[in-house]
Amino acid sequence: MIKVAMIGAGSVVFSRNLTGDILGIPEFRDATISYMDIDKERLEVAANLCRKVAKALGANPTIETTTDRRKALANADFVINMVQIGGFNSTLVDFEIPRKYNLNFTIADTTGPGGLFRALRTYPMLSGMVKDMEQVCPRAFLLNYSNPMSMNMQTVFRTSSIRGVGLCHSVQGTFDQLMRYIGEDPAKIAFTCAGINHMAFYLKMEKEGVDLYPRLFKAMDDAKTYETNKVRFELMRRLGHFVTESSEHNAEYCPYFIPHGQEYIKRFDVPIDEYLRRCDGIVDEFDRLKGFSRSKEPMKAPCRSHEYGSTIMHSIVTGTPSVVYGNLPNGGTISNLPRTAIVEAPTLVDRTGLHHIQIGELPPQLVGYMQPHITQHELFIRAAMEGRRDHVYQACMFDPLTAATMPLDKIVEMCDEMIAAYGDELPKLDPKKSLVPSSGKRFPRVDSSTLRASWDAVQAKAEKSYIQQWKVLGAFPTGEGKISTAFPTDFEKDLAKRKDGAIDLKATYMAKQMAAAGGGSAKAAAKLSWKPATAGKRGFVDLNGACGQQDYAVAYAYTEVESIHARDAVLSLGSDDGIRVWINGEMVHDNDCGRGYKPDNESVNIKLKAGNNRVLVKVSQHVGGWGFGVGISEANF
Repeated sequence: MIKVAMIGAGSVVFSRNLTGDILGIPEFRDATISYMDIDKERLEVAANLCRKVAKALGANPTIETTTDRRKALANADFVINMVQIGGFNSTLVDFEIPRKYNLNFTIADTTGPGGLFRALRTYPMLSGMVKDMEQVCPRAFLLNYSNPMSMNMQTVFRTSSIRGVGLCHSVQGTFDQLMRYIGEDPAKIAFTCAGINHMAFYLKMEKEGVDLYPRLFKAMDDAKTYETNKVRFELMRRLGHFVTESSEHNAEYCPYFIPHGQEYIKRFDVPIDEYLRRCDGIVDEFDRLKGFSRSKEPMKAPCRSHEYGSTIMHSIVTGTPSVVYGNLPNGGTISNLPRTAIVEAPTLVDRTGLHHIQIGELPPQLVGYMQPHITQHELFIRAAMEGRRDHVYQACMFDPLTAATMPLDKIVEMCDEMIAAYGDELPKLDPKKSLVPSSGKRFPRVDSSTLRASWDAVQAKAEKSYIQQWKVLGAFPTGEGKISTAFPTDFEKDLAKRKDGAIDLKATYMAKQMAAAGGGSAKAAAKLSWKPATAGKRGFVDLNGACGQQDYAVAYAYTEVESIHARDAVLSLGSDDGIRVWINGEMVHDNDCGRGYKPDNESVNIKLKAGNNRVLVKVSQHVGGWGFGVGISEANF
């Protein structure tokens, strides 16, 4: 029987999904899982959700909860780190101080000033945790999911002897997306990918020895396909290879988009402040899950996630080999990157541990894209370990987005302000060790709760334009791994018979229940009927709450909008994941995508008729959060 310690288990969706993956493996159904978090409420919710997962899977684990990290780690075989130091409030500081210097971000969790200061905040906790591991579970394997991945793994490997790996789902998630673009089954395609986390590139994609890149370039020429990934397709056009992490991430990793003003931001759909909106969604999701965790309502058996963690555990425990993509010290795996860099590459896992598979040289243009970030990673770990304030300045100086936006003196000034804002949350940075002069300015410690209150007020104001009352129908399961707004249902067969978009809200429809992960036959079909739902914060209609927790599914929502006269209007749409919209029976929008919710993911020009207008929405669900929001512009009198 294995013991797994989950540190930062208050990340309730992630801990729930990983627990489902672990307990879905027959050898681990009686595992001991120790959940640890400093937030007692989040810890309680996480543990309750995981008990529901265990019951749904018919597993019998031993579940422990504690706020004592060493107690959770004691005698663990595997340690999963998912800690975010400072939470939403600190993330606001990461965005708002650079914004004063005209530096804007989309995510700010991987690189640049946001990623750097997140890594610096994490360093005291993470270096302390691996020291604890050396003392109370020295043979354990650390599976790190916390960002910034490369800098956090520098902390792990440069401050301890612990065996570990950094894990991300961007390689496998993006590969599935690319195969959908060209209509291929991912299971039948051979590929090789390598680089650094979030900036690894697909070097080869082949089917029976035939290169698939020409087909991907051809797919890019389709306007609808290009629009789903503008930044990454544009980078592929220029670099010759597709990058693993999303367009919103890579827009801030390079100087080619954000620094060139609103024209480029709009042209390439760069979602400034995207992560702040996601954080809002995470808060909303926690509020929903808190109620669910304390209820007697059962959880449906979860589908297996894309995460590699449980696969690694199984290979190490049983000796059954597997290949994953892991973040480990380079040591020559990629011959033209520094040996001390943390690189992401194919990784063989067996009873002896994790071993990178040799890659050789990367194309020079890809090295050029990664190298400034590798330099930042090295400067970070030296700043943290040696207390070198000048290395903090230099790490930001080498960030491509920062360098394209700010002069050197302002970069130093911004760093001084961020160092002051976080105070003793950071490693001690000794000014006497700095070879670079400071700005000479004094800045106060920031009250992040004030920033949070201001952010919440702005979001509350934006909610007023969003439609509040809906009728929802679902969930219609699509089957594991199948997610599409085009998935056919009995409801749409009925809808096709009507030309005006009329909906019979008294009708019922059948939804076939797919088999759960782990095998077994499908359950009997379920009868679905329309039921009311109300939008919450940021206009979000929570379909997990309205339809029940469900992975791989679609659902519908219907409402009616009155217009005094016929007019043009604009729909503001947000969805998690894809969304399709009909107005008065005519499909006006379809975005078959996977993404997190924000109130204005996109906007659509529509025409309203005088009187009553029927609005129908279809939303697809992959895993995790699920919902949508629709705002409509007021009449322009």
